[in-house]
Amino acid sequence: MRYLLDTNICIYCINRKYPQLFDRMLLRHQEFGISVSAISKAEIYAGSYRRHASARYRQEQDEFFSYFPSLPFDDMAADVYGRIHARLRDRGQLMGVADMQIAAIAMANDLTVVTHDVRGFTRLPDLPIEDWVVA
Repeated sequence: MRYLLDTNICIYCINRKYPQLFDRMLLRHQEFGISVSAISKAEIYAGSYRRHASARYRQEQDEFFSYFPSLPFDDMAADVYGRIHARLRDRGQLMGVADMQIAAIAMANDLTVVTHDVRGFTRLPDLPIEDWVVA
């Protein structure tokens, strides 16, 4: 099994909100493999550009991202995104675009999303999710 980190998990690690989380991730990365999405990177980079010390934050982000391969939003993910969007829209349960893109990347690559936003991602019953903050 392999994992895809949601944006909130990346932010928690970069900001050292849950100190044990990063150590746990490195162990699981060696054993199972962990990746991040280009979508999460874009969301996090946008946050650093809004801060006054953006160069320092960007350096911390880049250091964190250097541990994990980055997955793009490619054609397969675009197809899965279309299915997700249509299904959720029909049910009146749309999520944010970035979350649907992250979910699509995970589903296209048969990955489990690691997130602290379990409630948001449970709208997608076909998507395996885990919350390592509480585990």
